[in-house]
Amino acid sequence: MGNKITLVLGIGVVALAGLASFLYWQNVNLAAAKQEGAVSGVTAGGTRMSVVTVSQADDFYNIQAEYPQFDGADPSFNGKISSTVDGLIAGFKKEAKDNFDARNATMPPGNSPLQKPQEPFDFIAAWTPAQSGPRYVSFMADIYYFSGGAHGTDQIFAFNYDLQNKKEITIADFLGSADNLDKLAKLSRDQITEQLKSDGLQMDDSLTRMIDDGTKATPDNYRNFTFGYGKLTVYFEQYQVAPGSAGSLTVVFYKNDLDQEGINTSYLAQ
Repeated sequence: MGNKITLVLGIGVVALAGLASFLYWQNVNLAAAKQEGAVSGVTAGGTRMSVVTVSQADDFYNIQAEYPQFDGADPSFNGKISSTVDGLIAGFKKEAKDNFDARNATMPPGNSPLQKPQEPFDFIAAWTPAQSGPRYVSFMADIYYFSGGAHGTDQIFAFNYDLQNKKEITIADFLGSADNLDKLAKLSRDQITEQLKSDGLQMDDSLTRMIDDGTKATPDNYRNFTFGYGKLTVYFEQYQVAPGSAGSLTVVFYKNDLDQEGINTSYLAQ
């Protein structure tokens, strides 16, 4: 009889703990939604826009995120920006909760489960404009999050848009030809190699292969770029062209340099 009572009490405790956990995480999600807002304004380029902020600070999460929405852009472009950041936040929160639950599940016998992490899980999103109208919008979003484990994760997302023609601008649009992409890849490989050498990395076969693969002339390798005021900036994410310790790397090409290499683009003409 005593064992049955213990079993029933144990099941009840687990059920109550599960319900409490469910209600807590539901309240966490609701709190985040209530703290989301937008501030409207006019950019230096004359384009009307709003900046959406998502902020949450509690025992589990430290979320500070901002991203722009542009009045003159097609809804699908603004939707892509918002869904990218909002989707990353949702994925981060699930991953952090899963990692926290897994840690409790593997707690040594006799140790009490943790009620909260030692430090809140961080998610930070900021954006930097290369230009914001009147003809083009071009900006980079820098994302950092820590959801448990040995270290955090850095990600980069770049967005480019033609306000006049209502279309996104890809690297293929910007360069105009596969030949120009080949030229840009060579320039990028040379710059990345010099950066890593100056940072003291040993140029062995493994690193050379990473550089070659990460700068190869494929549109996906050059999807993260911004342009404006006579220059093109290409962003290479962490692990794309070098070990994670090198972080993300950036290469910059000015219009005169591109012209000298025969890379003529109308997007830098203005």
